[in-house]
Amino acid sequence: NAAMRQCGNAAMRQCGNAAMRPDLAPRRIFARFRPGGLAPLRRIPFPALALAVCLLFAAVGVAAVDDYGVSIDEPHQRYIAIAHADYIRGKLDALAVRLPYEADRHYGMTFELPLLLAEWSLGVSDTRSIYLSRHLVIHLFFIAGGFFCGLLVWRMFGRRRLALLAMLLFLLHPRLYAHSFFNSKDIPALVTFVIALYFMHRAFRRDTLKAFVLSGIAVGFAVNLRPFALILPPLVLAMLGLDWWQSPGGKRKRILLAGGVFAAAALVTIYVIHPYYWENPLRFFDGLQTFSQHPTLEGNLFRGQIVQSDAVPPHFIPVWFGITAPPLALILGILAAAAICLRASQNPRQALRRSELRFCLLLLSCFALPVAAVIILQSNIYNGWRQMYFLWGPFCLVAVVGGRYLALYMRDNLIPALIPGPNGGGIRYRNLWTAAMYLAAIAVTGSAAYSIISLHPYQQIYFNPLVDRETPERLGGQYELEYWGVSHRKGLEYLLQRYPGMPLRVALPWDNGNTWRGTLLLREAERQHIFFALPDQADFHIASDADLVIHNEKLSSAVLHTIKVYNNTILTVTARESVAAGPKALTELYRAEQQSINVGPLLAEAEFNLHLSQDRANLIYVKSDCTLADMQAEFFLDFLTADEINTPPPADLTGYEDRRFGFYQWQGAAAENWCATQTPLPNIPIAALRAGQFDKIRGAPK
Repeated sequence: NAAMRQCGNAAMRQCGNAAMRPDLAPRRIFARFRPGGLAPLRRIPFPALALAVCLLFAAVGVAAVDDYGVSIDEPHQRYIAIAHADYIRGKLDALAVRLPYEADRHYGMTFELPLLLAEWSLGVSDTRSIYLSRHLVIHLFFIAGGFFCGLLVWRMFGRRRLALLAMLLFLLHPRLYAHSFFNSKDIPALVTFVIALYFMHRAFRRDTLKAFVLSGIAVGFAVNLRPFALILPPLVLAMLGLDWWQSPGGKRKRILLAGGVFAAAALVTIYVIHPYYWENPLRFFDGLQTFSQHPTLEGNLFRGQIVQSDAVPPHFIPVWFGITAPPLALILGILAAAAICLRASQNPRQALRRSELRFCLLLLSCFALPVAAVIILQSNIYNGWRQMYFLWGPFCLVAVVGGRYLALYMRDNLIPALIPGPNGGGIRYRNLWTAAMYLAAIAVTGSAAYSIISLHPYQQIYFNPLVDRETPERLGGQYELEYWGVSHRKGLEYLLQRYPGMPLRVALPWDNGNTWRGTLLLREAERQHIFFALPDQADFHIASDADLVIHNEKLSSAVLHTIKVYNNTILTVTARESVAAGPKALTELYRAEQQSINVGPLLAEAEFNLHLSQDRANLIYVKSDCTLADMQAEFFLDFLTADEINTPPPADLTGYEDRRFGFYQWQGAAAENWCATQTPLPNIPIAALRAGQFDKIRGAPK
């Protein structure tokens, strides 16, 4: 219209269309390629579009689920779930004996118990099937968190492009993507936190008692997963307090009722879904203590120094969050937070009323207040910012909703200032601005997706360019890289491939169990070839960078294999010099060890046949067709002297537990289809002895 007015009525026929064409042509082009402008997408509701994206991510997750190992927390979390399940089934000793001594007894059961009950109901017993199914469920739950993240933005603004951006921003965090397979504690906490935010927005949007009840239930589930979610109820009640202050007298009773049903629903949910609180509801206040001071103390490698988890510096969480977030997303989030604060300062009344701006401030508070609480309370924090992974949900929402405010402000103020002319340079420049916004969104999500693909399956090691990732071995000397131990599975698979069909004695150094957890996702036929030994008796060592740094160990054996990320070694597989040459050397070693065991007369036949050595100085346990379980056997030995021979033996064998010894405690050897261990006899006259093996399942002698 402006172009035609410049032409004038007389020349309209000659120059009108030509004058309009330069402005309209870009508009037609961008309308053709704009996702929101595509006609088919206009007819698809956002929930259906988001579900299609979730199915795409799920298909990729199914293909990748077998690429990760078992993390350090998973067996322990499952153990706590078993203790809670025993309590529910009436075994009160499970609550009285086990749970009070578990540091993580206050949270996580909302997710762990259904997994355990499904495992039991389906009769799954193989560890590979158990943990693969767990990993798949955790990942699908993570994808559901992305769905609710996008759904919340769609409900707030009704714009599918913004909602899709929020969804992708949530799902494409490299470090969290890897954790979405093996972290059954922090990832579910992140997802339930986002779901609680969605239902909170839904409650204020619909303003019904039913909606506030559902919001309270969602908040209760989030609190069960992580006590940090206790930040949500005060924020909801504060928003209701603002509504009460600004409402007429007739509506205040309804607001008070809404706050009451919300608080009641949250408290009832917290107690009902957590068996540990059933016997004594006051244990909930014990759980509040973990909000600030978790009882577990660990060392953190932070900026090249080991700092204790109860004395981390104030910048610990901000630094960890800043160096492990996708850089473009980090920049967007910071600018978006500033845009929200600027808009609130310009419209303070709107920020106090029930509006989208006020909910944006709530989202910003959900990110800022927990960080401030950690700093003020000097909370016990360890393993990077894993305990604060739930912050990623509010951060993504702030980045998208605040990014919209930022884009609108720049379009309405920056373009007219930089580009003179009617309407800030006309339609052409506004279309170019729209294209620039699309390119920025593609850059933010595309760079994160590239990091996920390039680092697979070690995305848990992701760091952004704010740290030095290029200098060899520097990053590993500054921060923990492979604390979770999931790459130990890759080390075992390498040994199985290098020494096919042979028994492999692998060390369990420092009692961290990472190597043992690496076997849980191996196939049964592969597990039969892995045996565990004390470090000085093992043929192979598998160590992550965290093992070597925290325990100040050095590898002096022959290095067989390393895994590197960012030019930093995250896993090292070493071997004794005598077996590093290959399978032939290992076979000769096992044959020599078998011949060195001086087997004498047979004393008793059992699972392990009991022999006396020829020099009568040792008892020798020998078994054919050994398995991995046999190499974890524990034995007991009791003897009577001549003075004690007439003393009646005890009614049970509990006294033997003090005389336990493991397969590799003294001298254990394993070869193909054969294994043996021995224990020295005391150098005193023996009138009688009793020896046996403990049943690992029942914990009793056999």
